[in-house]
Amino acid sequence: MSRSLLAVSLNVLLLFALLACGGFAQAEKLDVTVGWTKPPYVIEQGNTGFELELVRAVFKRMGHDLTFIYLPFGRSYDLVKLGKVDVGMTLSLKFDISPAKFSEPYIIYQNVAISLKGRGISLGEIADLAKYSIVGFQNANIILGEQYSRAVQSSPFYVELPEQMKQVEMLLKGRTDVVVMDVNIFNYLSKELLGKSHMENVDVHRIFPVNPYRLGILDDVLRQEFNRQLQIFKETEQYQQLLQQYDFLQ
Repeated sequence: MSRSLLAVSLNVLLLFALLACGGFAQAEKLDVTVGWTKPPYVIEQGNTGFELELVRAVFKRMGHDLTFIYLPFGRSYDLVKLGKVDVGMTLSLKFDISPAKFSEPYIIYQNVAISLKGRGISLGEIADLAKYSIVGFQNANIILGEQYSRAVQSSPFYVELPEQMKQVEMLLKGRTDVVVMDVNIFNYLSKELLGKSHMENVDVHRIFPVNPYRLGILDDVLRQEFNRQLQIFKETEQYQQLLQQYDFLQ
């Protein structure tokens, strides 16, 4: 066999090997679905926010650029399952994708109850909320489960607001005893509202379980490499700088 023919044969074998291991699914440019703006996690203007920058940094280590596609929450599952996008962000094991198609958790959201210091509010468990006026985030009554739903039904005042800045404002102005929201969202929005963090002026009651979120990635090779690079990235100085940049509370 001539040297040129041998080279062609080797190239063909390499082509089939790449196809077999899913190498071509790892395109240089990846389409990634993401929910609408939710600072500090996701800020659509500028394609920034802690969560977006974390995911972008990990994939950059893998040699990929990302195109973010903003969709209503829930649409990502459909597009990932149908193979219409490469990656879906902020997905949960509660939904209908085989667990084998989820990455390891890459981010954790922490819903908490927050009250002003000096108000004498003590919350040891979810049921204790029933004694206080509460402002929750939109659909909290559904998302936070049956125990929460029972507690707020007994609350002297309960409302859910789509604009989370309003939650922060009502708490800081003393118009409610408690707000229920993600702790990092509260920290970010309190700075937006008043120019500085107000974490030192509030009590944070961690009465809800944490919510780990994963990426949906159908391609096995891409998903396994993301998991590996994520763990490496979390040990870097770049990751620590990202936490500091967004004043992210873990």
